[in-house]
Amino acid sequence: MAPEKGTNGSQFFVTTVPTPHLDGKHVVFGEVLDGKGIIRKIENLKTQQDKPVHDATIADCGQLSADETIKPAQKTPDSTGDPYEDFPEDQAKDIKAPETCKIATELKDFGNKAFKAGDLNLALDKYQKGLRYLNEDPEIEKDDPPDLSKQMTAIRFTLHSNSALLQNKLKFYEEAQKSANKALEQDNIANSDRAKALYRKGMTSQGLKDDEQAIKDFEEALKLAPGDSAITKELSAAKKKLAEQSKKEKAAYKKFFQ
Repeated sequence: MAPEKGTNGSQFFVTTVPTPHLDGKHVVFGEVLDGKGIIRKIENLKTQQDKPVHDATIADCGQLSADETIKPAQKTPDSTGDPYEDFPEDQAKDIKAPETCKIATELKDFGNKAFKAGDLNLALDKYQKGLRYLNEDPEIEKDDPPDLSKQMTAIRFTLHSNSALLQNKLKFYEEAQKSANKALEQDNIANSDRAKALYRKGMTSQGLKDDEQAIKDFEEALKLAPGDSAITKELSAAKKKLAEQSKKEKAAYKKFFQ
């Protein structure tokens, strides 16, 4: 607890790392037993000048019974069937590379399930969760399957590319741009898949009002997937939009110099 001196108001800290500067000054009154993933998400919120870019709001709360506090609650699968902790550091055991690949693949499938059900935010959360597990980057051992590295690269590409798709749909264009670029950084990806990532990057560029970059993205995608109707359509639309914008600018300049 961190009460203000001379008042009955109070606040509390939830610490996730050692905090020796608080020792001897405050009272420890509790421990997070369940819902560690929520704490991690708050901890990892992007900030500007120590203030979260997006609000972290307590929308609902309650009180645990004595029985509920005896032991930590077991993580139960959610609506997609996902049984894993939201952050790999909260898993009960160290995860080896084959298990990491398996978990990431399952999380991709859970994300696809949520996407098909129309829950874009949940689907995106699963794709990002899969990437958190892959980013633990466990060492591949000599007894592991020979194609494990290739499998992990493929699933990493898919999770980034799928994240870009949903971030575009949710209008999180800056995040979508990062996801598309991360997907395109992966090696040994089929041209058809790379074209898909470039298409999604082009849609991101359009969302960011950068039509010139969008045209470059779509043209690069079309080189890898000649004749693709979706890419061709968006390329044509981007060129038309840029031409119209250029025409308006020329008309404005002409009036200015008359």
